[in-house]
Formats: sequence, C-alpha cells, structure tokens
Amino acid sequence: MPRPSESWILPGRVNNPLIRYKTILETSLAFSRTLNPRNVEFLWYPLWDQTLSDLVADVSNLIVAPQFPVWFVPVDDPEGENDGDDPEEILVHPFEREDSDSESAASENQDDHEQFGIGAGDISFTSTVPEKDAASVIVDFVILHVTAVAQPQPVLKARYGGWRITAASVGLLVEVKRFCSRSLAGDELEAEILSRVVEASADLVNQAAHVFLQDPNRDSVLALAAAGPYWRSAKIHRTEVYGTMHNLATKDPNYQAPGEYRPDKEPKWNSIIRVDLARSRDRLRTIHNNLVNMGVLGIPVGV
Repeated sequence: MPRPSESWILPGRVNNPLIRYKTILETSLAFSRTLNPRNVEFLWYPLWDQTLSDLVADVSNLIVAPQFPVWFVPVDDPEGENDGDDPEEILVHPFEREDSDSESAASENQDDHEQFGIGAGDISFTSTVPEKDAASVIVDFVILHVTAVAQPQPVLKARYGGWRITAASVGLLVEVKRFCSRSLAGDELEAEILSRVVEASADLVNQAAHVFLQDPNRDSVLALAAAGPYWRSAKIHRTEVYGTMHNLATKDPNYQAPGEYRPDKEPKWNSIIRVDLARSRDRLRTIHNNLVNMGVLGIPVGV
C-alpha cells in the first residue's frame, strides 16, 4: 500500500517498471513530429488503451473495449431480432436460439436451465452487437462490467472457458480528441485544450443518453473526456441528459414525450489535468473505486 505522501499507482503498473516505460514511449509516439506530423487522434489511442487497461488490471470482470457501439432500438422496431449470429454475443435472452440445429440448441438450453437454476427472466443481458435499425454511436473506449456464472467444462462447451456471461454494462465512457497544434503556447494552448476537451465532453453527453435509452434502469455512467494527454471526468446522471434523450427518442414515430420538455443540465466535470501527473493517478483511483463498486467477480476453480 502506498504511504499517505505517495501517489496511487495504477494496478497494472505496480512493481512493473516495464509498463511505466511503455506509457512514456506511447506518449512520445503521439507527440512525434516524424510519425505523427498531422497530430492525428488515433495515435493517442495506444496511451489511453494502456492507461485504461492498467487501471482495471486487478479486476477480472472489468474489460476495456475500444471502438465500442452504444445504441438503443425503438420499441416497435420490427428488425430488432436475432440475425443468426452467435447467441452468446447478441441475444437479450441468451437461452433462445434460432440456428439450423434447433432441436440440439433447445436441448442444450434446457440443460443450462436445469444445471444452473437460471431462467431467461433472471438474465439481464446487454447486447454487444447493434441491431439493424438501432440508433447508435461509436465510443472510442468503454470499460465494460460483466457478470457471469461459473460452469463445468464438458467438451461441447469448452468455448466458454469456465464462464457463462449473464450481463454486460458500460461502466465508463471514454472519448479522445486529437491534441492541439504544436505551434500554440501559453494562454492560446490552454484555451485550445479546453475547447477540445469540451468537444469530447459534448460527445460523451450524447453517448450517455444512448446508454440511458438502452437501459431504463441506469441512473448514471462515468465519463472521461480527453484531448491528447489532457483529460477530465464526471459522473453523468440520467437527469442531466433528459433533453438529449428526448431529441434522440423523437426519431421514433411512436415516441410520446413524458410531459414538459426538460433541457440538459451540465454534468459536474472536474478540472483538466495531464494524465502523467501524480494528481491524475489519484483521480483515476476514484474512477477505479467506482468501477469496483459495480461488483467484483470471483474466478471459478480450475479456470
């Protein structure tokens, strides 16, 4: 445990100087005039991918997912049905299958019901592939919180690796924007960093609204807005994005507004900070603790 005077260390970097040096190289790559002369956004992805992975390295069921779609489907969408892909990946009710071997699938599903004492009504499963007419947006990174039940490993189910996923939900949304022009300095640089981070923050409000429309039981979601190595964060609450939710939902012809229109409220963003500072790591610890509070999954014996 760090002493009170020491900064918190991301779990993936504890006693691991190699990873710390890797983050230095990832930062240098993004700043490189030779390899990133146009200062493009995607060369900042390695640094943020590493940072997020190190943040949750000590929790088995917190998973970093890049370029992740969040969406919602209108209630009456006739296309919102399974298209025949792997049912472990896309079905809201994972025990229902529509493949060609329906009798075998039904038998396997029945075995799962009997073995685990679980019915489809007990499963809260968030689809991970957009349906045909879904209103969607791609998030640079999310941290997914997954829950699962342990199961034995008969030959036919070896693909599950000891887990059967029962739920997956977005714990953290991350939006990364390109860094500012290298010619800027002082107040101009500070103003441009703020402008880029505010742009990322606006995208996150829209993404959070998609999450809330997808899951009516979600009241809040964590969000991290970045421009290059600079970032800020907030917990976005459902009550703060009613206006955006309304604007998205009106695309459904059967949508009925719930009474008086309620505009968005500004989430309580903290100050902008550079990711490689000690204060940044302390702030990331707060995000880590909030994610851990969603629930930690034990590792099944023999996995």
